Amino acid sequence: MSDGGAPARPRAAASSPAARRALAVTDLAAWPVLSLAALGVVTYFLLSGSYLSTIFEDVLIYAIAAMGLDLFGGYGGMVSLGQAGFIGLGAYGVGISAEHGFGPWACVAIAVGVVIGFAAATAVVAVRVSGITYVIITLAIGQILWGLSYQWTSLTGGDNGIPVTTAPSVGPFDLSDQQTLRVATLIVFLIVFGLLMLIVRSPFGLSLRGMKSNERRLRALGYQTAHQRCLGYMIASFLGGIAGILYVYANLLVSPSTLEFSQDGYLVLMVVLGGIGTIWGPALGAIVIVLFQQEVSIYVARWQTLMGLTFIAAVAFKPDGIAGLLRAARDALHRAATVSARSAPARPAAAPEGGLDLTPGGPAEDQDQRTGRPPAHRPGAL
Repeated sequence: MSDGGAPARPRAAASSPAARRALAVTDLAAWPVLSLAALGVVTYFLLSGSYLSTIFEDVLIYAIAAMGLDLFGGYGGMVSLGQAGFIGLGAYGVGISAEHGFGPWACVAIAVGVVIGFAAATAVVAVRVSGITYVIITLAIGQILWGLSYQWTSLTGGDNGIPVTTAPSVGPFDLSDQQTLRVATLIVFLIVFGLLMLIVRSPFGLSLRGMKSNERRLRALGYQTAHQRCLGYMIASFLGGIAGILYVYANLLVSPSTLEFSQDGYLVLMVVLGGIGTIWGPALGAIVIVLFQQEVSIYVARWQTLMGLTFIAAVAFKPDGIAGLLRAARDALHRAATVSARSAPARPAAAPEGGLDLTPGGPAEDQDQRTGRPPAHRPGAL
């Protein structure tokens, strides 16, 4: 009993800090294990040579573009409806260059240069605004690119598109081989993912979050928010162009359908459904959307309706997406483990070596009774 007569705190509660430390260590160990497991599954399907290998290749390509969109939209609060335009720009950059006789690596360099140049030119206008105005401007940019690809037939081939048959090679590795290309796509995805995870933890990433929450305060602190916006916009656009380059080599064709507005919608769905502001969430969203496009559509005639209902349910019941669902599951496991640790039976306290036994009825109490003096160190003694 305590001084106030209230029951003493259970001894097992003292183990809760240790339990929390154990859970933290488990978290740190779980992420590498889960990441390696996911990498193993993706690699297995990529190299299986089956129909699923093409699905996972498309997942990785769209995930690169969606993660770029999430960087500027999820962390910076600037959601774009023109990301598919940069996918098409990168793909057409390769296709048009190849038609004019440039080598494979020269085509890639030209495509990257076109994407960066166009992103820099449009950033001057796009980053001056925010909110719905920014969304409309990016939508207009995407539609301009789609219109050019559809109507400028002498350059883009119109509806017929541009076939691409020659891919770059790195030493003995020829990307014209689909297996080699899939491995290269996986490597590019991992590099992009690692860089984005570093970026969101860098001062630049923190400034993007600050702009999303209170841009006026950031400006008052001396941040050049216009420069931060411009850099974020160009990184997102560049990743869209990289996805477009991989797309054209994976599909061996680029056409106006690559830039359609529906593709922008799918990219936004990937980000929101996977978990906005997480980087890895859009990769999970890409799996769901690509499976709807290429697998569910085989068995369900109105698969777009089913996908729309799935999206509505996800936003209504779990606005933070699949990433939030996984976090909730992790927190539930933490709570269960903590409760289990607190309800574990307490171990009896061991007597100090070479000291007196202070438990009721022990030698110390007997000694006090013989001397007639109250035990000085017994809990609850006056």
